[in-house]
Amino acid sequence: MNKFLAAVAVAAALSSGAAWAQAEVEQMTEGLSMLESAVATQFTMLGITDVDPMSLSLSQLAQIKSVLGSSEENVNDMKRQVEAIIARN
Repeated sequence: MNKFLAAVAVAAALSSGAAWAQAEVEQMTEGLSMLESAVATQFTMLGITDVDPMSLSLSQLAQIKSVLGSSEENVNDMKRQVEAIIARN
């Protein structure tokens, strides 16, 4: 009986861990999609039409978002910085 209870406890722990991991992956995927969408919108505003944000790495997307979030830069400087980040692909 003790072995049965231990097996049930282990199975329950493993199945809840798998569900938690799946939820984490879904949240990360959703977050990445939102970042790609935000960058795509900014690309349109900057006139960058030949780059698909989905082709960029997470690091590049984060760097671009950081540049675009800076209120101290003018639009031309932002565009140059974004293009430099894209070129590092």
